[in-house]
Amino acid sequence: MTGRTVWYRALIVVGVLIPSIAQAAGTIIKQRPPSTLRQCSGDTLVLSVQAEPPVGEVGLQYQWYKDGERLTDGGRIRGTQTNTLQIVDVTPADAGLYTVVVTTVPSGATEDAQTQVQIAQPVQITQQPSSQELCAGQQLTLSVQASGSIDGYQWYHNGSIVAGATEATYTTTAAPSDAGEWWCVVISPCGNVISERALVQVNVPPTIVTEPTGTAVCRGSTFTLQVEASGTEPLQYQWFQDGSPIAGATQSAYQGTATQTATYSVQVTNACGSVQSQSVTVRVKEAPQITQQPQGGTFAPGSRVELSVQATGESPLSYQWYRNSVPIPGATNATYVIANMSSSDEGEYFCVVTNECGSDTSDVVRVVLTGIAERLSGSGVILWAVSPHPVVGNATIRYQVLEEGWVRLSLLDLYGRPIAVLADAFMPVGEYSQPVNPENLGLASGSYIYQLETSAGVVRQLMVVVR
Repeated sequence: MTGRTVWYRALIVVGVLIPSIAQAAGTIIKQRPPSTLRQCSGDTLVLSVQAEPPVGEVGLQYQWYKDGERLTDGGRIRGTQTNTLQIVDVTPADAGLYTVVVTTVPSGATEDAQTQVQIAQPVQITQQPSSQELCAGQQLTLSVQASGSIDGYQWYHNGSIVAGATEATYTTTAAPSDAGEWWCVVISPCGNVISERALVQVNVPPTIVTEPTGTAVCRGSTFTLQVEASGTEPLQYQWFQDGSPIAGATQSAYQGTATQTATYSVQVTNACGSVQSQSVTVRVKEAPQITQQPQGGTFAPGSRVELSVQATGESPLSYQWYRNSVPIPGATNATYVIANMSSSDEGEYFCVVTNECGSDTSDVVRVVLTGIAERLSGSGVILWAVSPHPVVGNATIRYQVLEEGWVRLSLLDLYGRPIAVLADAFMPVGEYSQPVNPENLGLASGSYIYQLETSAGVVRQLMVVVR
């Protein structure tokens, strides 16, 4: 407290009236202590002023006060009447407003300076941050509790400052990059304090990297389905067939035996959840199975013979016909045709049907060439060979009835299917002739059967038509 001109006043300190002569402001104290000073508990408090006596004055006197109370040397305090006040091992009780009054000698003019002293307490961390294990996407909260004089906080992650993390509690959404060591520096005028390190483990839910793919395999063969997944280990696997879990199928790869066409999927699980793969189909491919066997028989010279099979199984099906156990060159269709039957075509025939899953062999059938008898008798009749033979134009079928009765003369194809009825009547004993004209009957070149039928039975002869 100073005035700008010299005047007599009284300085009141703790109720004591001190008369003084004030000088113009700033004429005595040249360098003041800070207006505010924060000191740590246990440190030495030093307050100092620099002053010079005005012209005409011979000396200066100093007196320090705390909260208006005069200080005296003793114990922890010294320099109360010098330009430098020292208090060692300060405590919170030493906080307050300190004033120094500088007085000139001999005039008694005064000037004072004040400092507000705060006593800061060392920081002690009372609750350390805790280690955590959590899943990505969950809330990560790290906190520290501390006592003492605290100016702020700064969190660190793996040795790097975390921008904006300047509170006692730091919260964020956990990501894999948040894994590692975390700690907090509690900032204090009495020395920063570092918390213990907390280990954060961020687990990643499973994701499918490579989906399983479907396949097609032969019945009874093995197949393998594979999935590739990422996520925090350990990853657990469970394979499903048509929606039902497969016992023991708990690896990233599943090997099965193809017994039926089915759909498969896999579920991958860890501590943070599960993910289901796409469903894929494993189709069972069937080996060939012959469902219709070839039919052999006895055939006339020049006949057209067709041997056929029908089969099921995975396409494509391959066919190979054999005669007398020797493969027939070029006979690789479901039907094998002998266009003009001859003695060289006689033998035992079968077909092998093959695909990628296996093969099936047909029944063995016999193909036999029959001759044309000059005459056949039986069932009460005699049946001669058609004349002329082979039939080119008009021809005659001659037969004899040995016992009167009903008689039918018919024309059939080689499969026994009727083509025409040439005669159908009650006939007395005797010899008869039946004209035959291929053109009139609409017959193409080939082999046919004509038969004579009575109540006693049937007699047949072969007829070859050439047109």
